Amino acid sequence: MDPILGFFLIILPIILAFVLLVYLKKAADITGIIVWLVTIIIAIFAFQTDVPIALTASLAGIIKSFPISLMVATSILMMSFMQETGALQRLIVFFKTLGGGSKPMQILMISFGLGLFLVGIGATPVSMLPPVMLALGFNPMVAVALPSIGYDPLTTFALLGVPVVVFTGEYSAWGSVISIQEAGSVFAWFMPVVSLGIAISMLWIAGGRKLLSSRDGLLLASICGITAGLIAIVCNVIFPLTTLTNVFAGAAVLLVLFFFNKIRNKPIIDRTILDEKDHEIETKISLHRASIPWVVLVVLSLATNLIPQIFQFLFHDLALPVTIGEFSILGFQILSAGYPGALYTRVLWQAYTLMLIATIVSMPFLKTNSDVLKRTFASFRKRAPRPVLAAAIFFAMAEVMNFSGWIIDVSDTWLNPTNLANGLDPTNNMIFLLAGLTAGIGILYPILAPFMGLLAGFISGSETSAIAMFTKYHVEASTAVGANSIVVAASNGIGGGLASVLSPAKIQNAAAVIDKIGIEGQVIRYGAVVALLMTWVTAIMTMFQAFVLSPLILVIVGVMIAVPVVIGLILFFRGKAA
Repeated sequence: MDPILGFFLIILPIILAFVLLVYLKKAADITGIIVWLVTIIIAIFAFQTDVPIALTASLAGIIKSFPISLMVATSILMMSFMQETGALQRLIVFFKTLGGGSKPMQILMISFGLGLFLVGIGATPVSMLPPVMLALGFNPMVAVALPSIGYDPLTTFALLGVPVVVFTGEYSAWGSVISIQEAGSVFAWFMPVVSLGIAISMLWIAGGRKLLSSRDGLLLASICGITAGLIAIVCNVIFPLTTLTNVFAGAAVLLVLFFFNKIRNKPIIDRTILDEKDHEIETKISLHRASIPWVVLVVLSLATNLIPQIFQFLFHDLALPVTIGEFSILGFQILSAGYPGALYTRVLWQAYTLMLIATIVSMPFLKTNSDVLKRTFASFRKRAPRPVLAAAIFFAMAEVMNFSGWIIDVSDTWLNPTNLANGLDPTNNMIFLLAGLTAGIGILYPILAPFMGLLAGFISGSETSAIAMFTKYHVEASTAVGANSIVVAASNGIGGGLASVLSPAKIQNAAAVIDKIGIEGQVIRYGAVVALLMTWVTAIMTMFQAFVLSPLILVIVGVMIAVPVVIGLILFFRGKAA
């Protein structure tokens, strides 16, 4: 494959997706189906992929999406049930009282602190928080955008640390063997800066410069971002608590905000904003009963991760490997032909299973009858299919890219084109071709790593998929240019995590729970600025950590810092002149 033509064909579906979402205002699921079909056609006719492999890869991608797509389904089911029983409305009334009337405090408590905690225990803020933000008076775009950008302010420790677990396996397969804590420690050193940027971005999206410059706005964002980042370091560098990093970080942020108001003699709860309808909701169900589904979920998440015997049983003993021929699925590590073995589903440990159990267990404690269940399933059928499809189809697209160029020989063996012993053209594999093009820039290679993760995260809607797609190539290319391969590979994962604010699947999930499917493009337009800027910051940190410091490295880092500063000043003074 000619490199230039190949590069154009690879990015064509991505450009098409952006155009469909942002300019033609197509929904994420429709966009996903179109770009998947285009990717299939390109893989078969341009990259010489055998049709059975392309179709099997698509199926495997859908199954591999289960930790995300089934999480979408079970979280929408829980939220629909809570809505029909009145539990959700009661929680919203409580959330309305938080923050003492301060918008920055409300945003950072709910979308940042609570969002961290929820995604840490395996829940999804994009399913749970949009109705809350809408009830607090934010417009639909902001109500969708804030939970999307706040899907995980620590980018990598979501859903019981699944991305770190995946990274550990991927890096150990292609580089040196590392533990989960060692992998988490590498990610953790990025977190204070990354989480600070996300906290500031939340206020900017919600109210622009006016909200950022409001009293306590920037100060509160700084406190929250730095607190979350420091807790990430504590939970990975000092204590072996990697899979529960988000849980402790979210709790710490909420606690710090509580003490902030306490020190300044401000109420953390302001009931004067409640109206007659809110008081009526309060009389129908107590806050304790309304929060039972979330409490059960927290207990299950802590028990399955902090009790060694339970963790060992569910994570290792009942790993439940699944394979289809030579194609290992439902895990995230991609095994080439010649590397036998299966990947592990860990169905009983996964967040979606815990979410389903929590919903069922809470039913006797809430007002549940046949009418409530009928309405719950009616809402679920209306809201869930399209976001679930969006999550799955983008995984399918990513998997087709992963297995592009593979063929089946006369003995029905799958041949990997990147294995030179097979005698195939390695540039027929899209990921190999992309990695080869970027590796040619030498010492500057670490700069591109987080942007490749951002690209993969946008395509698949998942940091885990971004890790699976590019970790091998980051290890090889980093070693070739003398860079720290684990730092470079980790930055790819962080870029994939930052893609949450651009992920069509996550954004459609958030839009679905407030019945606003169709605004995905508007949200992506705002999110693109945040994602690109934060990925650039990650690239600066990667460059700084990937090499032994030298005058050349310091010059490169200095130029990288100067670029956004100069652009920002130009835009600022242009705005002043206007």
